[in-house]
Amino acid sequence: MPLVNKLQVETANPGMKIRLGVVALLVLGLFITGLVGIFRFVENERERELQVWQTRLTIIADTRTQAIEGWISGQIASVTKLAQNAALQLYMTQMIASAGSGIAVSPGVEAQADYLRNLLVVVAHRSGFSKSPQGPEVGANVRRVGVAGIALTTRDGKVVVSTPGMPPVDGSLLSFLKEAKPAETAIRDLRLDAAGKPSMVFATPIFAVQGRGAPSDQIGWAIGVKQVSDELYPLLRQPGAIWKSAEALIVQNNDGLIRYLSPTRVGDAPLARSFAIDTPALAAKFAIEKPGGFAVRRDYRGNDVLVSGRMVGKMPWTVLYKIDREEALGDSDTRLNRLVIILCLGLIGVSAAILAVWRHGASLRSAQAAEKAEQMANRYEAQSKFLKLITDTQPTSMFIVDGDNRYKFANKIASDSTGISEDDLIGKSLASVLGPADAIRYEQINKKVLQTGEAQIDVHRTGSNGDLRIWQAEHIPVSTELDATPGVMVVEEDISSVVNERERRERTLEQLSDTLVAILDRRDPYASNHSARVAATAEALASEMGLEDSVVATARTAGRLMNIGKIVVPEEMLTRAGSLGDDEVRLVRGGLLKSAELLKGVEFDGPVVAVLQQVQRRWGDCNPDTRDTDDVLILAQIVAVANAFVALISQRSWRAEIDMDEAAAQMMADADTVFVRRVLSALLNLVDNRDLREELTIESNVERH
Repeated sequence: MPLVNKLQVETANPGMKIRLGVVALLVLGLFITGLVGIFRFVENERERELQVWQTRLTIIADTRTQAIEGWISGQIASVTKLAQNAALQLYMTQMIASAGSGIAVSPGVEAQADYLRNLLVVVAHRSGFSKSPQGPEVGANVRRVGVAGIALTTRDGKVVVSTPGMPPVDGSLLSFLKEAKPAETAIRDLRLDAAGKPSMVFATPIFAVQGRGAPSDQIGWAIGVKQVSDELYPLLRQPGAIWKSAEALIVQNNDGLIRYLSPTRVGDAPLARSFAIDTPALAAKFAIEKPGGFAVRRDYRGNDVLVSGRMVGKMPWTVLYKIDREEALGDSDTRLNRLVIILCLGLIGVSAAILAVWRHGASLRSAQAAEKAEQMANRYEAQSKFLKLITDTQPTSMFIVDGDNRYKFANKIASDSTGISEDDLIGKSLASVLGPADAIRYEQINKKVLQTGEAQIDVHRTGSNGDLRIWQAEHIPVSTELDATPGVMVVEEDISSVVNERERRERTLEQLSDTLVAILDRRDPYASNHSARVAATAEALASEMGLEDSVVATARTAGRLMNIGKIVVPEEMLTRAGSLGDDEVRLVRGGLLKSAELLKGVEFDGPVVAVLQQVQRRWGDCNPDTRDTDDVLILAQIVAVANAFVALISQRSWRAEIDMDEAAAQMMADADTVFVRRVLSALLNLVDNRDLREELTIESNVERH
């Protein structure tokens, strides 16, 4: 019977019409559900790709910002070190006193002036504050423009001595000095100098030779002027970056006008380009308003870019790092669009197959069983190919194992990683393919997934030395609704670059901590290695109390850095043999509180700054309703107990060390008033039953030698 006649006969039957309508609605519902699932899957993939780029851009923005902040700190340090030179303070005091209200150097202090001038020349040459004056070298009355140098001035800006080529201290430079706060370091923002080049000014107060750093003790200024293009802008380049459109810029909000302080890729000179703050979707505006954020915006060329930014300490600047969206996501968009087309075609094919199966079964009742089996087999094969097509386009390794850990499915990347073809891999055990040592890691996690029915995530490392790789594996239970037997899908992704970058940042932070502690130890020889011993004791206490590894690490870091604030305490006060007065004690305690303030902008993995803010709180003064549940306060008590214990058993300039048992007894007398009892109990157990006594004794002997 012709197909048209068959349709006419079947549709003439009212029951057939109803069944046909129901099937059509079911297929339509399946088709719509499939479309929603496809687009949701693709959207999730786009978001995942954006998250990867967010991680990359924020890491690079952090490193460039840190480089610029380090450069600014270096310039301040150069001028500050000069201003704190004892000989300079003495000679400046003498010269200003001899000159009276004038600025001329009197004959009696010419030697001092020559010494200071030579000192300035050496410092300027060493720290980059020297540059030949701009202008022609001709024997005519043509003034050459000074663009860089160092000068020593009185408080009101009168030059006492300066290096050759130092710009005159007048006009805007003199106004800058007069507006600077007394006794505080001042920085003049980027501006074009007389030669049309970006320039900055760094000024540090000079105090009288016996001054205490109060505004009334200030006698003058040490001023450093330099052109910054050769030093500052190269710091914006990220080493190893391979992206053509990637660019780091310094931008600033200047009274509603966004200025680009650094040169741009298209050839704009520094400070030459600016936009109104209300420019729509401007990447620079986003970076300024939401430092640390990530978004897709338009750059100064009008191109869509991925952007992230960070604020620069000490300056009203923002460092933004951007890359063209087309370069970053172009390949991903192409792949996902191709995937959408493939999935939609597959969905249409599956829907058409369902209709064809139903029509074929309805028209051939006599062969229903055989035809149904054949169609189900075809559909299963089509779905398998469909699944294979989808998974083979993914950048991750994906495979499914059954309850006996035998392969049931593997995508191309998974099979390629084993060196076995996809067909040969099916049915083999994990142990026979990966080896018993590697397979046991998967088998243990798979067993837990099958028992709990919940997905598990595992991070492991493979290889060694230069070929070390870090993998994140997600073990997902495969429901029996999707297959006759339960199983586990394993999705593995190489996260080596992300983890390596995070570990590099942690090493950088550790090295910074070591540097700060070393500086502090050199200022107080009696407290040398004190911070390391406090850190070790705090770590041991937290471990003894059974706290989590992350909390133990926070205790160690806080113990190591709690005394950083002493760097603001005068060195002679730290090494004095006699007792300190009340004002001096308050100054030392204020130095400890300064630790949290100095470290406030540093990003730690744990609440290190919050712990340092509470480390001097007495336990008995805290709110009894919340102190036992305040994790930060408990950590602060651990660090406080460690610091007090190490101080008691260590020699100081005004007293000898005491025995560990006596120190612990003294501290137990303050239980539940100054210190929490359970931390002191952990300390006693460490002293009596652990290795703390031997470890700290050995370190103490190392200190003496």
